[in-house]
Amino acid sequence: MKHFEIYRKVILVTGAAAAALFLVIVILAGCNPDLMVAAVSAVIFLYGCLFLLDFLHNRYNDDLLEKITLLIEALTEQQEKYIFPEEEDTLTARLQHQLLKLRNILTSQNKMLAREKEQIKTLISDISHQIKTPVAAANTFAQLLDDTDLSDEERAEYVATLQMALEKLTFLTNSLIKMSRLESGIIRLKPEKNSLNDMVLQAIKTVYAKAKSKSITIYFDCEQRFEAVLDFNWTAEAITNVLDNAVKYTPVGGTVRLQISEYPSYLRLDISDNGIGIPEEEQAKVFGRFYRGKQSAGIDGVGIGLYLTRDIINKQKGYIKVISDESGSTFSIFLKKM
Repeated sequence: MKHFEIYRKVILVTGAAAAALFLVIVILAGCNPDLMVAAVSAVIFLYGCLFLLDFLHNRYNDDLLEKITLLIEALTEQQEKYIFPEEEDTLTARLQHQLLKLRNILTSQNKMLAREKEQIKTLISDISHQIKTPVAAANTFAQLLDDTDLSDEERAEYVATLQMALEKLTFLTNSLIKMSRLESGIIRLKPEKNSLNDMVLQAIKTVYAKAKSKSITIYFDCEQRFEAVLDFNWTAEAITNVLDNAVKYTPVGGTVRLQISEYPSYLRLDISDNGIGIPEEEQAKVFGRFYRGKQSAGIDGVGIGLYLTRDIINKQKGYIKVISDESGSTFSIFLKKM
C-alpha cells in the first residue's frame, strides 16, 4: 500500500481520540463507579489490542523483508536457496520462483557470454598470429622483386606469391573488422529506396576475382528492376557474405546462381550453388555466432559472416533460411519491400 504509514498513524490517532471521547461521555453521563471502571478498562484493552496489532504487523514486515533480503543475497552469491515453502500458493512463494527463474536465465547468459568471450580471445589471437605469415611473405617477395636480374618466370612467380599473401592478409583483416563491428554493435542502418539488383551486382563484383580463380561461373540474369527500402551498403554486405560462402564451398568449375522473386510484401533473393552442401543436423546452426561446420575444416573462415547477415536482414524486418543437400545449397533472403 503506497501510503500505509500515513494510514496507520491516522488509525491510531483516531482510535485514541475516540477512546478519550468515550471516557469523557461516560464521566459526564454520571454513571456509577463500577460501570465507569469497566468502561475505562474496556477502552484501555481495546486500545492496547490496537497497539499490539500494529506492533505484530511491523514485526511481520521486518521478518518478511529479512527473508527476502536473505533470498536476494543467496541469489547474488550464485546459490539456489529456498526461503519460502514452494508448495504454498502465496505472493512470496511466487516472487521466490520468479527470482530463481531470473537467476537461472542470468546464469545461462553469463556462461554463454563467457564462452563467446573466450572464443573471441582465441580467434583474435589466432588471426593475429596468422597475420604474421602473409606480412613476412609480402615483405620478402617485395624485396626480391627489386632484383633487376630476375627472369620473367621468376618475377611472375614472385608476383603470384605476393598476390596470394596480400589476399590472405585482406581476408584476415576483413575478419578482424567484422568481429569489431559485431562486438561494438556499430551496425546502424539507414534504409532508403534502393535497387536490389544493384546490391546483387555490388556483391558479385566483390567475389568475382575469387570465383574466377576457381573457374566458378556466377549466373544473374534479371531484366526486371526490383526496389525496396533498404540500407544499400549493409544489405550488399549481407548478400556478399552469403555469395562469398557459396564460392568458397563450391568446387572448381562449379556454378552459383542468383535469382530474385517478388511477393506481395517481400522480395526474395535465392543464392544457389552446387557445392558440398550442409548436413541436415547443421542447417539450424549455420547462422550461429562463430559456428563452423565439420566440412569447413581447412577452409578460411571465422564463423561470423552468416551471423552478421542474419543480423542485418532481421534489423530490416526480413529473414533468411537455407535448404541444402548433397547436390548443393540454396540460401533464400527475404527482404521487406516497404
